Amino acid sequence: MKTRLFERSQSNPIISPLDLPFPAAAVLNPGAIEHKDEIILLLRVEDHAGYSNIHVARSPNGIDGWKIETEPLLRRGQQRWRYEQWGCEDARVTYLAEEDCWYITYTAYSPAGAAVALARTRDFKTAERIGLIFSPNNKDAVLFSEKFDGRWAVLHRPDAGGIEHIWSAYSPDLVHWGEPHCVLPEGAGAAWDAVKVGAGPPPVLTEHGWLLIYHGVKGYGGHLVYRVGIALLETARPHKVIARSPSWIFQAEAPYELSGLTPNVVFPTGLLVRDGRLWMYYGAADTYTCLATADLEEVVASLVG
Repeated sequence: MKTRLFERSQSNPIISPLDLPFPAAAVLNPGAIEHKDEIILLLRVEDHAGYSNIHVARSPNGIDGWKIETEPLLRRGQQRWRYEQWGCEDARVTYLAEEDCWYITYTAYSPAGAAVALARTRDFKTAERIGLIFSPNNKDAVLFSEKFDGRWAVLHRPDAGGIEHIWSAYSPDLVHWGEPHCVLPEGAGAAWDAVKVGAGPPPVLTEHGWLLIYHGVKGYGGHLVYRVGIALLETARPHKVIARSPSWIFQAEAPYELSGLTPNVVFPTGLLVRDGRLWMYYGAADTYTCLATADLEEVVASLVG
């Protein structure tokens, strides 16, 4: 399999902590959408106290000219939302046409652990929280943009005592979730994704099935290395895997990925399809926000031949 499907933007990092209009230690792991002739990123911004909020950034081209809101769209520590006491992190965004609304899955972090929370917005100026949809410890949740037999579907990554596979669940109302399936297990032995796997951006529907970009982790001498793989899920049954990349297709190589708060990390969370190309927004070294692009057909062909 070709391992260089994605090309890094020459403008990387497209957003660094020094680009923000307020002090920050890191800006990373953005959700991404195209809305009203602009690209919007939902940035995880870690402050100097170590806590994260989710801020909106807007750009006319998705590369530069970013206007970053000083007030968070989702602020941690609100009295009513005690499971967000320590942070709102790693937003993913999906437009649900039937609801005419953007839904945001994110990690709610508190003394109880990391849980999956859901919110929605129509204007990215305010967001309405729905609340937790999965209890700790659970992360990396992404919504599918369509229903399956009248139900919504989500991928998520529960921690089963150190076993961290990607699972699915279904819901009639986006609140009550059930029918669990283990979709993508972590690798075995010395595999590149043997420590854990997790969904990246929300899946993209192609003529061959749902394209899922995911991260996989391997340990080297006590250090974790995050890389990126791809999988194809059945169109009508997204808990069924059609194909999965045997090796990673993107890894930390650039200086801003190899060095930072957490070296050797590339962590995709945002994905757009623009003129037949995938625009993958990712966190680098848990410090920066970056962009890489690839031809959609070429990525899918690497899985289906």
